[in-house]
Amino acid sequence: MRLRKIINEEIRNFVKEEEYFDTKLPDDVKKHSNRYVGRNVIWYGDPYQMIVVPAEDIHGMWGNIYDSEKLQFVVDLIRDSEDYVEFECSYAIGGVVDIMDIVEHQEASFSDRFGVDYDGHERPYSIDDEELDGYLGNPEYIDDNALVGWKEINDFYASHKFDIVDGKETKESLLQLFEQLKTDNDLEYDEHDYESFEMFIDLEERLANAINNGDGDLNRFAIQLRDGHHRVMGAIKAGENYVCVNLEKDQIEKYSEYIRKVH
Repeated sequence: MRLRKIINEEIRNFVKEEEYFDTKLPDDVKKHSNRYVGRNVIWYGDPYQMIVVPAEDIHGMWGNIYDSEKLQFVVDLIRDSEDYVEFECSYAIGGVVDIMDIVEHQEASFSDRFGVDYDGHERPYSIDDEELDGYLGNPEYIDDNALVGWKEINDFYASHKFDIVDGKETKESLLQLFEQLKTDNDLEYDEHDYESFEMFIDLEERLANAINNGDGDLNRFAIQLRDGHHRVMGAIKAGENYVCVNLEKDQIEKYSEYIRKVH
């Protein structure tokens, strides 16, 4: 371990410090900042904007390109330091996950484009139910998982998706509309069509319950970094369970019930 530390220190001697980071911040930066002591990092941030965030709720900005050498430098700096490493907070914006965020993430995941559309996220947001996630992400989920005899039925499911969630319809009113669909289009339903309807109702009712209960990532406050990716992500990689950021000023009041300010 001692040899590894010596080697890493020697490597850092060849790196211009202004390109990366030192273990300590200047006193003039610290004296006007609030302070949060983490596992091996002390964060300094704006007295009004500084918040502490669980590491799993931090995401990088879309399109941000990491310098692997710089990222590893931060990791080694923290792990090899005999004292706390001091970092200034990065600037970030926040948001609360709602059902449409989960829908969009699951649709991107189902279409195999999540890594492109949501670069900076480790995984798609979830309702914490594999079947419901599939239903949210796949527009033809029922057709793919049940024997549906008519295109009109699939169109019906698509047009009435979220009706129970939004309180527009009930199971009974949807059944009436389903039967009206048969009459209006002169369709002959078989047992599989009715089974697909029961699947549709089951999914809709379970989804409504999940939303009411705030299951999965619903109502989770998540942070997107706007700068300082390497020091934040490097700290997380080095084992910090909590990191600090300066949240956009306009969001301090807006998300006051979700955030934990550093005083």
